[in-house]
Amino acid sequence: MTVKLSNTAEAYVQELMRDGSCGNAEQVVDLLILKQRADDRHDAAFPPLEPEQLEAELLKGVRSPHRPWVPGEFRKLAERLITEQAGQ
Repeated sequence: MTVKLSNTAEAYVQELMRDGSCGNAEQVVDLLILKQRADDRHDAAFPPLEPEQLEAELLKGVRSPHRPWVPGEFRKLAERLITEQAGQ
């Protein structure tokens, strides 16, 4: 199969080969097809919500007892878990 690429697409393929992400154009195409298939599967698994459904889900979150993360909280949690794992 032969495919004609736009100048922009060809430049992107060249960039991916130049930076070592892919060894050749075939690998670039394979990678992009795999990514597109994964996106398609994700989209099929999570169809868009109707406005009423979206509102209901957002209200569940707002009314839940959970609170938002504060800056630095995730880093502290990660550091604690790394320390615990290192001690095992």
